[in-house]
Amino acid sequence: MISKFSKLFAPKSLTKYTSSYSFASSQQTDTEPRFLEMVQQYFDLAGSYTNIPQDKLELYKQCDVVIKMRLPLIRDNGKIEFIPAYRAQHKHHRLPVKGGTRYSDHIDLQEVEALSSLMTLKCAVVELPYGGAKGGIKINPRNYSAREIEDLTRRYTLELAKKGFIGAAIDVPGPDMGTGAREMAWMKDTYMAFYGHTDINATACCTGKPISQGGINGRVESTGLGVFFAVREFLKDAELLGKYGIKETGYPGKTIIIQGFGNVGYYASKYMTEAGAKVIGVVEYNGSIYNPEGIDPEKLLEYKNSKGTIYGFPGCESFQDDSAFYKPCDILIPAAVERSVNKHNAHKFQCKILAEAANGPTTLAGEEILLSKGVLILPDILLNAGGVTVSYFEWLKNLDHIRPGRMIKRWEEKSRRNLIEVINQATGLNIQIDEKQADMLRGPTELDIVYSGLEEVMCSAVEETKTTAKRLGVNLRIAAYVNAIEKVHLSFEESGIVL
Repeated sequence: MISKFSKLFAPKSLTKYTSSYSFASSQQTDTEPRFLEMVQQYFDLAGSYTNIPQDKLELYKQCDVVIKMRLPLIRDNGKIEFIPAYRAQHKHHRLPVKGGTRYSDHIDLQEVEALSSLMTLKCAVVELPYGGAKGGIKINPRNYSAREIEDLTRRYTLELAKKGFIGAAIDVPGPDMGTGAREMAWMKDTYMAFYGHTDINATACCTGKPISQGGINGRVESTGLGVFFAVREFLKDAELLGKYGIKETGYPGKTIIIQGFGNVGYYASKYMTEAGAKVIGVVEYNGSIYNPEGIDPEKLLEYKNSKGTIYGFPGCESFQDDSAFYKPCDILIPAAVERSVNKHNAHKFQCKILAEAANGPTTLAGEEILLSKGVLILPDILLNAGGVTVSYFEWLKNLDHIRPGRMIKRWEEKSRRNLIEVINQATGLNIQIDEKQADMLRGPTELDIVYSGLEEVMCSAVEETKTTAKRLGVNLRIAAYVNAIEKVHLSFEESGIVL
């Protein structure tokens, strides 16, 4: 079956592609497909396994609208810069559209188009009622002060609002590379300052906010936790693992190498380690470390926060490049940038499973090589959907104007205690509840509900993807794409194409 899958990724046109892309750079040769082309090639390949007419596939593939702006910024030294900024809305079959806001000096129109396309597919895979979007500002945040970043964020938000590109019912940005809760708080505050008096749901204009600003518990770790849940479900499938020569199910004993030790990489490694796996390598843009005996994610995070790098972490072999990326392991998790696994380096990987936590980390040429080596690839549009899923929960919280579980938490706890009392009276037993048992009886907190909802969404999507893979005889990426494309198609078929 592996050789059959490999053929799927070996069209004649692939032979012309070469790559000089690495995890730390978006540089490429003229013959390497750009990120948008790569996403569209995957789309075309998956589309060939559907019965959808080609003209409609072309409609679903293309981005509906992209805007480019130049934001004026007065630097701290008094000089004025004009900073490019973008926002892409891929498909409007469902509203609002949803997607992150990236601050990166590599961002351009093609990148936001590609990422918005992936967001449409990602939302469809996990059954979220959104079209896809993506945006960002072309800066390296490390080179700007907090005041400068705040000014840019607020100006960006205002320009989006003027153009109808932000709002709870229109377009809901979230955090992405280079942004976080701080930037989302600024976006929300700016939008509310101008539109809050006319929009009761103004707080839902973006997600990923601090808790005090309408955020939700569990959002920070959601993408990494979603990766954990999805990989866990795949690791339960002995039949699937057996086809790739993997004998042992579950996390215990599995060795892991992670590329990118930000929120996603850290939380994925944290939960996997707690489940019995062992992180043996970590790769960052400025170096990598390796220790076959295991690396403690908590201690590594403390070291990185204090030193600004993972290089030199005690007990590990340190490299000034990405050498740890290519060490033998069971699970390799690219959690950094797109196209980090490509034709130029795929032959060097020594993993059994590639779990894509980043957006678009593997090129078609790189995938062809990995499939020929018998590597099981778990696709990005499924694995890293945890972030947008919990963003959906935050959006619902803002629209409901109430914290999840607040109305039922005490009622559920009382109901459980009443049930024990009924049992005592009916049987003559005298069940006494100690402190530990009392904690088990409590009603669900907001975090409990978020984790439970995220687990349900990820597990259901994994099962649906595996079912499609078996039905069509394709690999998991093609199965996930097929599921997403068919859901988008169904939406358009039932609602019609608006002219």
